[in-house]
This record gives sequence, structure tokens and C-alpha cells, in this order.
Amino acid sequence: MVSASTICPEGLLAGLHLYFRRSVPDESEPDISELGLNDAEMPGIRCPICKWRPLRSSKWMCADSGPPEFFYDACGTEWNTFETRGLCPTCMHQWAWTSCLSCWGWSRHEDWYEDE
Repeated sequence: MVSASTICPEGLLAGLHLYFRRSVPDESEPDISELGLNDAEMPGIRCPICKWRPLRSSKWMCADSGPPEFFYDACGTEWNTFETRGLCPTCMHQWAWTSCLSCWGWSRHEDWYEDE
């Protein structure tokens, strides 16, 4: 397995990775408790590096990215990448790599899915 530090030295990750952030609900977003959903961890999905599990509210952004993805035509959409298996719902870019919201490391998107 290729580690994040092999692909991009520490310190450069922040400028070269798929931009992401945790969603902070605002008043324009419906309260998930009203929808009958919860903000539980997503079963069967975990970071291959640190084993962190994303929440249903975790968000990634389709943003220009250097290594390892090398994508420079991003649309800025924010979504939970695991709801679409890495496919941006707006520009339809299929992200092959995903950065972890906990350790900031890059891993192949498919490596996040635990064996079923």
C-alpha cells in the first residue's frame, strides 16, 4: 500500500489535496433529527491508514487537486463522497483518491470500503 507521505510529503498535503471539511449545519439545512436520520458512522467504510470512520454528515469538496489525483477542473460541490462512491454529483468527476478528515492521508477511494 502506498502511504500519503510517499505520494506527497507532509506539509504539502494541505495545498495539494482534495479540499474537505466537516459539515456545520446552518439554519437553511434541515435538522437531520426531523428527517428520522442520525449522524452515525457509515458502516463498512473506514480510512485504510488510521481506521477513522466518516459520519453521514462528513463532507468533501470537489476542488482542484495536485498529486495524487491531478484534477484541475473542479466544480466546488460539497457532498459526502461515500454516498456516491467517489463520483461528484455535479461535474461527474470520478475521484480515484480520497483524503481522510482525521489523519489527512490520501488513499485510493475503493480501499475505504471494508470487505463485505
